[in-house]
Amino acid sequence: MKNDSVILGIDLGTSAVKCVAMSTSGDIIATTEAPFPLTRDLPGQAEQNPADWLTAVESSVTQLGRNVAKNVSAIGLTGQLPTLVCLDGDRPLPSAITWMDSRADAWASRFLDEPKRQMMYNRTGMPIDGRYLAPMFRHHLNAFGNGVGTILSAKDFLHFALTGELTTDPSTAAGYGLYDLDAMNWSPELCAVWGISSAMLPAVRPSASFSGLREAVASRLGLPSGLPVAVGCADSVASAYAMAGLDSGTVCITSGSSTIIMDSLSKPVRDPQRRYLLTPHVTNGVFGREMDLLSTGTSYRWLNDLLGWDNGRIDMAAARSLAGANGLLFSPYLAGGEQGALWNPNLRGVLHGLTVQHTADDIARAYLEGVQFEIRRCVDILAETSGIERVVLAGHAASHPATLQMLADILGRPVAAYDHPSPAAIGAALLAAPSVARPRQTSTQEASAVPSSVRTDYEKLYRRYCTMFPAIAEAAD
Repeated sequence: MKNDSVILGIDLGTSAVKCVAMSTSGDIIATTEAPFPLTRDLPGQAEQNPADWLTAVESSVTQLGRNVAKNVSAIGLTGQLPTLVCLDGDRPLPSAITWMDSRADAWASRFLDEPKRQMMYNRTGMPIDGRYLAPMFRHHLNAFGNGVGTILSAKDFLHFALTGELTTDPSTAAGYGLYDLDAMNWSPELCAVWGISSAMLPAVRPSASFSGLREAVASRLGLPSGLPVAVGCADSVASAYAMAGLDSGTVCITSGSSTIIMDSLSKPVRDPQRRYLLTPHVTNGVFGREMDLLSTGTSYRWLNDLLGWDNGRIDMAAARSLAGANGLLFSPYLAGGEQGALWNPNLRGVLHGLTVQHTADDIARAYLEGVQFEIRRCVDILAETSGIERVVLAGHAASHPATLQMLADILGRPVAAYDHPSPAAIGAALLAAPSVARPRQTSTQEASAVPSSVRTDYEKLYRRYCTMFPAIAEAAD
């Protein structure tokens, strides 16, 4: 590989495509982004058009400029998961059902009795619900019609569009709800449960295996034809890989449209209570324990819009309130359900204790505290069976010192900030060229917070929060 060659990481996120161009010496040369729309016309609906993804990819890549693009020597991919794309022949249906879509939740809850749930968790390492690809497909089957020949995740569709190969990787395959974690392939038994033929599924290959970039696509993107394109991995895995490599003992927290909490282990330790996902990592024999808070970034934007604030005002306003938000508690279950420590599709957001004396600053503080209390729940569960030596935070919260300090106080642990806005795209690039130096610009030592004296107050507030909101969860069942 030439010294001036560029590795391109592409992250097909929930609201935008992000590209990161890295040199082989670990310098971030360019970061670009192109958004795409989301359809929410019906209750619970959250759909996107795969054609919009491809338009955004073209826009994001061409923003890099010709001087960067001509030196790209490999491409790595990652993407939102689980998001369902159905192909009729080589053509995607115009409606991709994203992981935010809740319309299959109630049906899946009725379909999955306790024995099925336990069997599926034993096989897949996933607490299966209506937001995995298999139940999504089964629930929406009549809407799709009879022409569907292949089902793919969003990232796998992007790989297909770039290379013509129908391929997935183990971490992405886990999001289908059909992948046998121990056999490392599709489960015939699970395919039968959901009525899906294995012929409809892509081949499972290692994350760091490659296909060639198609000539027509290379021409549109301004990239060299035949470039190696890595199969890639799920966005949660890519982010953790960028933030911590394969190190055990590090919990990576990535805040985007959702918040992902993940560590890594060298053995597949399933949770008897099915409280976390056991996800294959980028390397065979390494597993990520993953917990996802569904709508933290989405609800952050919602609250900004509701209060008429610019992006980032929530963090500044919260810093003006006190720990405990003057008695307010905010359960941040605004996606219509949760998949963090509390797997319950019936959970809803609650603002408790509101009076006319409370201010918008208090509401902002209560919201951020609610999100961080849920992160604490997740971290505590991971700590039950494995030591936690470091916590690393990426996303918008990492750029606000007061919010970073709040998290350190709530967790009772030091928290380091990861300073690049797209760790998933960086992880994808690193996967495409493992010999590339890790980016120097993303040192986790430059910004960090250690627990302060407020930690004692937050221990009491956290216990109060946990006492109140599990009761709501039980009442909703």
